[in-house]
Amino acid sequence: MSTPTKKPAIYEESTQYQHWRFSPEQLWTIRNKRTEEAIDRVKKNQKKDSEVDDEKFLSAKEELALCRFYEKQLEGMCKHLKFSDMVMATAVIYMKRFFLYNTVMDYHPKDIFLTCLFLATKSESERISIEDFGKSLRLPSTEGVLNLEFTVSQGLKFQYYVHHPFRPAYGLFLDMQQSVDVKTLKLVYKHVVNHAIPDMLLTDLPLIYQPSQLALAAFMIASKDHAGFQDQIKNYIQEKFNESNSEKLLSIINGIMELFTEDHKPVLQEEAKKIDYRLRLVTYPDTTLNKKRLAEKGNEEEDKKKKARVD
Repeated sequence: MSTPTKKPAIYEESTQYQHWRFSPEQLWTIRNKRTEEAIDRVKKNQKKDSEVDDEKFLSAKEELALCRFYEKQLEGMCKHLKFSDMVMATAVIYMKRFFLYNTVMDYHPKDIFLTCLFLATKSESERISIEDFGKSLRLPSTEGVLNLEFTVSQGLKFQYYVHHPFRPAYGLFLDMQQSVDVKTLKLVYKHVVNHAIPDMLLTDLPLIYQPSQLALAAFMIASKDHAGFQDQIKNYIQEKFNESNSEKLLSIINGIMELFTEDHKPVLQEEAKKIDYRLRLVTYPDTTLNKKRLAEKGNEEEDKKKKARVD
């Protein structure tokens, strides 16, 4: 009699596990190649009298910073619209997936992030009509949101379902109650949901690690201000797994925490504005819009100089 084959976990059968997991090195290889190809394409399409020096184009890191700024805006929008954490997380992951293989030189994040949010409401069954969506966000028009649905879907490879850390975090919260101080656990879990996981979503971590691993790491991060609680979580992990697996898991969690510390740097609005300004100049250097912006910038500088002389 043959031994029954062990069925893989649900997550391991998902498109996320099969197609959307990368190493940090792979992520930057993809991004750098994408940016280089976009620069070559833009330069070929530009008129000779509007050519831009290579050094004035955005780097892959600057492209990522601009996208991160708009990912952060998604969090605020979801709170404003009272969408669930699931919608917010899915919308942010959609942004990450789309701009991994696409560039801000072709699609501006300000346009894409709205479509990502609208698609996320459908994926997470929190449907809202496009009319109400536009009214809630005070959009002058929703035509762009709808027009980009197919483009964004292509960028997602039509793989819409997202596993994120909120669900496993809740499961861990329930399971840990038998092993750790419950009063402290409740405080830590609140920080996990309101801060640790949302902050993780703004890094590369969701493209590298599994949601359950991120959830455990979020508890460790949220426990840093509670003396001795990280040790309680470590003991919980050692009790749940054998020695070999617990050591491996703790090593993964330490790696997540290290990468989180390195990668979690909020992009301020002023920085995003500067990147966006350069983006529009190098991408559309000969447009009337950018000529107007250059003129306005020149006028602003002149006004500042006049004010300084008066003062």
